[in-house]
Amino acid sequence: MRVCFSSLLREFPESCAKFTMPVIVAVDTSLSMWRNVFEGEEKKTTRFDIAEECTNQILDNVTSKFKLESMAVLSCSSSVTVLSDFTRDCSMLKNSLKALKIGDKADFREFVNYLNHFVVKTWGRMQSCTVIVITDGGIVSVESLDALKNATTKNSLFEFPCNIHFLCIETLQTLKLSGSHYLLHEILKKNEDLGSVVPLLEAKTPEMGLPGMVAISIDKFLNNTLKTFETTLSCGNLSSRISIFPSPKAQKSINSSLETEVFTVEDKITIVGFLNISDIRNPPVLSRHLLLPITSTDVEDISTHPSFSVVLHGSLKMESKVALVKLATEWFGIIYSWADSKTKSNLVLSILPVGLNCIPWLGNFNQLAPASMLPESLSSKKPSIPSFPVQSKRFMKRSYSQPTVAWTRATGLQTDVQKILRSAKKLPEKSHVFYKDLNRLRRAALSFGFHDLLDGISALLERECTLLPGTAHPEATLQLSHAARELKSTINKGHEHTIEPLKTDFKFQGLK
Repeated sequence: MRVCFSSLLREFPESCAKFTMPVIVAVDTSLSMWRNVFEGEEKKTTRFDIAEECTNQILDNVTSKFKLESMAVLSCSSSVTVLSDFTRDCSMLKNSLKALKIGDKADFREFVNYLNHFVVKTWGRMQSCTVIVITDGGIVSVESLDALKNATTKNSLFEFPCNIHFLCIETLQTLKLSGSHYLLHEILKKNEDLGSVVPLLEAKTPEMGLPGMVAISIDKFLNNTLKTFETTLSCGNLSSRISIFPSPKAQKSINSSLETEVFTVEDKITIVGFLNISDIRNPPVLSRHLLLPITSTDVEDISTHPSFSVVLHGSLKMESKVALVKLATEWFGIIYSWADSKTKSNLVLSILPVGLNCIPWLGNFNQLAPASMLPESLSSKKPSIPSFPVQSKRFMKRSYSQPTVAWTRATGLQTDVQKILRSAKKLPEKSHVFYKDLNRLRRAALSFGFHDLLDGISALLERECTLLPGTAHPEATLQLSHAARELKSTINKGHEHTIEPLKTDFKFQGLK
C-alpha cells in the first residue's frame, strides 16, 4: 500500500474555484493618507508609502501559503477603483499597485455598496470573503456610519459572509484620541463583530525603525488571521497529516440547556464508517473544503513516501462511497472524491451542521452500525429493500398531501422543474397551476439558499417564451415574460412574497 504523495498532488487543480476564501485588499487613497508618518524624521515617509509596502507583504504571504486563493486589489476614496480583479497571479497583483493615485475624501458607504456588487457578481451571496482595508483610520466618518445604520436594518453590512480587518497606520493611542477607534469598532458591531482593528504603529525604537515595526505588525496579523489549518486524518491504524483548505470555521449551536456552545474542528479527525453515495444523497452542508496531504521535509523523495490520504482518495473514487468522519463531539462531516473535469478529481470534506440528526434519513449517527450487526430477521430482507431512510413514526408519510419540499435526490428537483415547464406550455389555461408551482419552488429555493436555481428557472422561462409556436395564445408570451422577470427581481424579497399572474384583458377582446 505504498501510494505516493506526488500522485495525489497532481490530482488537485490550480483552478478549483469552488474551494476558496477570496481575499480583497483595499488601499485607502484619500488625502489624509499622504501625510508623513513622523513629522520630525529627516527621511519623509508618507502613510501611502507604508500602505503600498503592507500590500506587497500581504500579497507575498497569501500567494505563497495559499496557492489556490483568489485575490483582488482595490483603491478607495470617494469612489472605488478595481486595480486588479480576482486572480492568483501575484505578479499581476503587484503590478496593479502602480496604478494607485491620490484621491479625495474617503466615503465608506460607497465602499460598502461597491463591495457588495463586486463580490456578489463574482462569487454569489453564499461565499465567505476576507476584506483587508489599509488606512490611517479616517476611512469611516460619523456621517457615513449614520448613513449605513439608517440605510439597512440587517445585522450585517454586507450581502455575503465577510470578515473585514482594518490595518491602521497609526498608534492605538492616536486612534482613540481621534475617535477613529470607536467608529471602526461600530462598523465591526454592524458586521456581527466579524473582523478586527489592528494598529500597525507601536512605540518607536531606534534599532527597529519604521519599516521593521510595520513588518512585524503585519506578520503578527497574518499569522493570527490567515493561517493554514492542519490536522491528522485517521482510520483505525492508518493515519495521515493533512491540510484543510480553506480553514474551517467554528460553529455555534444551542444545546439542550438552551446554552450556546462553540464547536471547533479537533486536531485529530477520525473516520467512523463508510456509506454508499446513494444513501447519503444530497445532504445540507455548512461548507466544503479540499483535503491536501502535508509533505514532510525529512523525506528526500516524495514519490516514494506512502500516504493514507492517497489510498483513501482512490478507494472512495473507485467504490463510489463516502467516509463519515467525526470532527468533534456531536459534529460530523463526509469525505468523498469530487471531480471538476474528466481527468482531475479531488478529496473533499463537506462539513455537516452540528448535531447527531443533521441528516434525517440516516437517523441518529450514534446508532449507525455495519449491516452485519443487524438481527437475522432484518438482515435477511430482500436486497431490493433499501437500508435508508431509517423508518420512524415521526417521518412516516401521511395519507394527505405533504406541502414540504425535500430535494434529497436530484430526481426530486428535476421533477419539480419539469412540472413548471409542462404548465408553461399550456398557458393561459394552466395559469393557476403554473403560478402555484412556481411560488412553491421559489419559497423552497430561498429556504435552502439556492438562489442560482431561481436565475436558472428564469432563464428557462425566457427560453420557453422564444420557443412558443405561432398558434400559441398571445397571453402565454406575456405571462412567461412576467414570471421570468418577477422571479429575478424578487430574489431579495421574503418568503411570504407571492408572484401574482399578470392581469390582461385578452378575454374581452375578440377577432373582428
